[in-house]
Amino acid sequence: MNKYLYRILLPVILFVSVQNATAQESTTGFEDGNNQYVMRESNLADLGEAKKIKPFTFGAEVGASIDMAGNDLSTFDVDIFAGYRSSMIKCLGLGVGLHNSFSSNRQYLPIYLLFRSNLLKNKSLFFVDFRAGYSSNQMCKGENQGGFFGSAGLGINLSVSKRFGSHLLIGYNFYQVSPFTDEKGAFQDINGNHLVSVRLGLSF
Repeated sequence: MNKYLYRILLPVILFVSVQNATAQESTTGFEDGNNQYVMRESNLADLGEAKKIKPFTFGAEVGASIDMAGNDLSTFDVDIFAGYRSSMIKCLGLGVGLHNSFSSNRQYLPIYLLFRSNLLKNKSLFFVDFRAGYSSNQMCKGENQGGFFGSAGLGINLSVSKRFGSHLLIGYNFYQVSPFTDEKGAFQDINGNHLVSVRLGLSF
């Protein structure tokens, strides 16, 4: 283990040493009598330049969705996502979620295309979030059904840095659900599930 760690750290130390030596040797100066004025060139980038944005991002969200129709299908949600990122696009990629009902044996497993974009190019506080895909739904133990999944939401960037960002997302979710018979033998005449969700997320 120490041998591999040494092989990794040695090139890093050499690179930093070369950078420092280059920064110190890059000088300009002029003579004024017996006094020499030396100006050292900084190896720091201009702070006014746009920050480089990594073209790839991934992250996770945790939250809850409230059933708007009162069918006792509110869920606890966990989602992960990954995709392309630019100055305007926060994420264009794929996501998968595991949404479990709080008080019944219902479960949704959506797989979706995610598009998330800032409303402004620089230092945007708000962003929009759209998702569309397919959800495998367990509405009764041992019986699965599937259908369209769609979501639209408005988010707030809580913190943004070069390494990670955090956000709060409020959205509307729709699952295509067909009528089914529950564990007690009661017929549930449900044609789609409508929920409002609140999620807290991190992206890297």
